[in-house]
Amino acid sequence: MSGNSSLRGLLVAISLCVISVLIYKFFIEKNDEFLLDNPTEDTINVIFNGENYLLASGQTLKVSVHQGKNTISSVSGKDGKAILKDTFFTLEKTNRGLINPTGSTYYTFRRYYGHIKNIDSLYKANKTIIGGKEYVGEIKEYKDLVLQDFYFNVNEDFPKVINKVDTMESRVKLFRKTQFLEFYQSTFE
Repeated sequence: MSGNSSLRGLLVAISLCVISVLIYKFFIEKNDEFLLDNPTEDTINVIFNGENYLLASGQTLKVSVHQGKNTISSVSGKDGKAILKDTFFTLEKTNRGLINPTGSTYYTFRRYYGHIKNIDSLYKANKTIIGGKEYVGEIKEYKDLVLQDFYFNVNEDFPKVINKVDTMESRVKLFRKTQFLEFYQSTFE
């Protein structure tokens, strides 16, 4: 009888482990991906690592990147003008990023979470001017071909809360320019 109880306990423990892994995989795990993004109002044709992509206005696609050397060319669909021609770039980290084939403006913004006494002072410590208007917070502007070193990509939202609230945490999100201005206005003004 005791051997049967031990077996039952082992099966319950294994079942709980399997359920925990499934919950993590389907609900908690953050998928890392590289995106190819077109924030412009025109359709563009992109050749990335030998694959041809047609991106409509505002479209974002998940792409596979290589560690090391990658190639990209892009052409405006409106007038056939080359935006990038046979451009090579090297990646050391391939877990998360965005490829900017149009040279458009993107912003990152750091948001703080947790019990923070003077959270406003963290935001007011950094000021940035965008279009002649002052914005507070840790905001950085990018026009680079490859953007990395952020936690949330353009297709993800900031969470309302982070479960670990006993300490101060922060997360950085990447925004298209118009997306950032809308976010800032709805959150801070």
